[in-house]
Amino acid sequence: SSCLCPAQTKGGWFVSECSVPGLSSARFTLAVLAEQGNKLEEDESTSQVTDSEPDLIPDAVLQVEGEKFYVSRQHLALQSPYFRALFFGCGVESSRRKVEIRGVGLRHFRVLMQYSRTSSLALDRENVLGILETADFLQLERARLLCCKFLERELHLSNCLGMMAYAWRLGCSQLYTAARQVALTHFSAISAEEDFLSLSKETIADLLASDELAIHKDDLALEAILRWVSFDPKREEHFLELVELVRPESLSLPFITELLTRMKSSDPRAKLICVLNEHFPVSWSTGRSLRRTRAGETLFGVCHHENDHMIMCHVTESNTISSSCLVGVTCLP
Repeated sequence: SSCLCPAQTKGGWFVSECSVPGLSSARFTLAVLAEQGNKLEEDESTSQVTDSEPDLIPDAVLQVEGEKFYVSRQHLALQSPYFRALFFGCGVESSRRKVEIRGVGLRHFRVLMQYSRTSSLALDRENVLGILETADFLQLERARLLCCKFLERELHLSNCLGMMAYAWRLGCSQLYTAARQVALTHFSAISAEEDFLSLSKETIADLLASDELAIHKDDLALEAILRWVSFDPKREEHFLELVELVRPESLSLPFITELLTRMKSSDPRAKLICVLNEHFPVSWSTGRSLRRTRAGETLFGVCHHENDHMIMCHVTESNTISSSCLVGVTCLP
């Protein structure tokens, strides 16, 4: 049987059915004893079972893909809201001794049933995604958290964008935050990847709006927007909305000069630059006082003078652009 895995993107963040590129091939075993494990914040009432407890007498049979698992209803119900509802809810399954579980793979279900008895979960690059999605389906929260912790340890540039999307889909907040931090810290690298072009507008906006975006100049932010928008003509409607997130006082003079040069060239992004020239954001009129992480000490803004001459405004670390200067990209007379 095949495990449930995230949809592959154009760049192929996940190279196999149940793997993430770059995950260590070494076996990674997490032994979690109940008396030492973290208490679940989402469900304070969840009880924990230790190996010191006497063996519980099976009183139910779970069947997955023809294989039978003899389990204790109470034991599983204490670990999972899913099994609590299955065995003690109002459904017909609560009155049956044998219940078939559908929608999960046998291999990963078997691992999780063993985990429910021993509190020990063996994870590696081949099984972690399948076990995570199966644990999510069965609402085995502690197993789910262990899988997320494993994936956090394996984050790097080649999989952080895919992991962000995957964690968001499963609601793994800590994994999402960790993957997002990698993307923010290494934005200059990930914005040049093909995978970057597959990101949603919301994800692009979230990264660009962050004060933790580690870029030396906002040249990179605007260049990333131009690249992402020009990849698909349908994205042009989002261009000005995303440009609002660029911090104009952190645009460099050479980059502004290059933009003006592109306007009269055959550069495919020339159309977008002209749109920016004609409809530059209102938020650019005053500039922004907040500086991004690792912003340079010397910043430049572009002031739109009354006679349409482009004037470069020098801004030091202790200054901001005056509100009387309208910041934007303008045509030379």
